[in-house]
Amino acid sequence: MNTIKAPCKINLSLDITSKREDGYHLIESLFHTVNLYDIINIEKSEEYKISTSGKFALKDESEDNIVTKIFKYFKNDMGLKDNYNIHIEKNIPTGAGLGGGSSDAANVIKFFLNELNIKADNSLIESFSKFGADIPFFIKGGCAWVSGIGEKIINYDFTLPYDIILIFPNIHVSTKLAYSKFVKEDFNKSDIFAIKNMLDNKNIDFKSIVSHTYNIFEKNVFNLENKIESIKIQAENILNRKVSMSGSGSSLFALYERDDKNIDSDLEKLKSQMNIDIYKLSLI
Repeated sequence: MNTIKAPCKINLSLDITSKREDGYHLIESLFHTVNLYDIINIEKSEEYKISTSGKFALKDESEDNIVTKIFKYFKNDMGLKDNYNIHIEKNIPTGAGLGGGSSDAANVIKFFLNELNIKADNSLIESFSKFGADIPFFIKGGCAWVSGIGEKIINYDFTLPYDIILIFPNIHVSTKLAYSKFVKEDFNKSDIFAIKNMLDNKNIDFKSIVSHTYNIFEKNVFNLENKIESIKIQAENILNRKVSMSGSGSSLFALYERDDKNIDSDLEKLKSQMNIDIYKLSLI
């Protein structure tokens, strides 16, 4: 049996630049993988089967499952001969802007590519965006600038040395619904390229990273689920630092330098006052 750890991600910053005629939105975002993992077990079997377990186990393990779609693609179009039993322990909250499903899919893709001895070039990696916009990012992970609909990726050869407190409000946010609320006047509101310039020049200043964190989805998502905004405000008051949303929500996060001695005490304060899922994690 093969066991694979599939990490989640946060969007350190996220803006939308435009909307294409086909309805897809073009993003500019800084992605970073985080050490909260789904655990995937894969072994050859007589027939294909997928199952999930854990706190965030999927209720629907039918043909619409993204991993099943990928298996069928490899079977029908990529020459995969064997069947597999795939079990995923779902530890990453769903509907949280953390990309757990896309990470699972990306790691299954990497497994199948390895089974077929296929070395993926950028073109092949980009092609997997048809299954999910975040999948190309998760094939490599780490720290990356992501643009287009999520398929254009610039990987950096370093990870940002920060810990985070991740907050999941136990609210599922529909990405499709969050996107549907945008109008043209919402786009290009951030100074997001200030972060990109820092990273490209490897002139990283923590306070500047924090001051430029921005998420275009916050306004729309807070209007849909005002409890998330209330949790953000409460967390900022407790932590005395900026709290941002990841992706299209609902998860929130606060960044800490790794040698910050206050993170554990701040985490305990947060846990004592908020009865929701809270994690201390690192960027990887």
